Order: sequence, then C-alpha cells, then structure tokens
Amino acid sequence: MTSDSKLTDLIHGWQSGDKQAENLLYRSAYLQLRKIARKERERCANKYGDTNIEMLDRACSTTILIHESYVKISSSKTSHIQNQREYYLMVTQVMRQILIDNARANQAKKRQKTKDWSCTKESDTEQLIELNKALDCFSELYPRQSKALTLKYLIGLKNQEISELLECSNSLIEKDLKFSRSWLQSKLTTV
Repeated sequence: MTSDSKLTDLIHGWQSGDKQAENLLYRSAYLQLRKIARKERERCANKYGDTNIEMLDRACSTTILIHESYVKISSSKTSHIQNQREYYLMVTQVMRQILIDNARANQAKKRQKTKDWSCTKESDTEQLIELNKALDCFSELYPRQSKALTLKYLIGLKNQEISELLECSNSLIEKDLKFSRSWLQSKLTTV
C-alpha cells in the first residue's frame, strides 16, 4: 500500500506544480508502459518466433505506442486525477485512443491508394475499429467491468491489483473479467 500512497502523493504534487513529482510520475508511467511493451514482445515472440517480420513490426509499434502515450499523458489535463486508479484509467484511455487513431489512419491510407492490400491487414484494422465500438458501448453499460477489463488487458495489472484499485473483491474482478470477455465476444461475433 505504500507504493499506492506514494503514487497518489506524486499525483497531488504534479497537480500543484511540483516539477520533481511530475518527473517521478512520468517516469512511473513510462516504466509501466515499457512493462506492457515487454509483455507484448514476449507474446509476439511466442506466437511468431524471434526472427519473424511480424514480431519485429509489433515490437516497433509498441515502442511507438509507449512514446506517443508518454507524450499525450504529459500534455493531458490532470485536474480530475485524484488517485492511482484514476491515473491508470487515464493511461489506458490514452493508449486505446492512440491505437484506434492509428488504425483509422491506416484504414484511410488504404482507401486512398489504388494498390491491392492484403485482406488480413484490412480485416485486422476493421476488427480493431469494431472492437473499439463494442468497448465504447460496453463502457456505457458496464463502467466497473470496463475499467477492470482495460486495467487487465491494456495496463497488464494482475487481478489482485485491479481489485485494490477498484476497491472490490478479487472474486468480483474475476467475474467481471469473465463477463466482459463473454459480452464482447458475443457482440463481435454478431458484427
């Protein structure tokens, strides 16, 4: 719990203009984003192999995501952030916005070019955009479950960490995550 209160103290210091607290908070965000990128690299390496082109592209994309997220977080309004939970939720929202914006930009580029594009790349982009729409709908209907889902899969927190941040039981988080996956899966299969 000391790290939670330390992060909350850093957030309050950041909001009051303390440059040292701002520096430490950004460093914390950057390290968290690096941790997510490392997990993504490991997942890609297991799926595609260490020397596969797909693996190298994904590793590059996660590095870009880290830097874009870091820049966007540093220029975000912070008056609504009061604790660690709100901070992590802001980070997940920033990362999701960047991913969706990139997917939309790639889709727009593909429409403008006359070359034939691979169906798999186009369908991946369309699936990401459909997933974003489903997540938006899910967030409106089930805010707590949506927060648990984003903390789990975008930030990479463990269930226990999520339950502490959202101030509910670990078993409730497990149920929320199971429900979230089921709900999203049903919506995405009907699209």
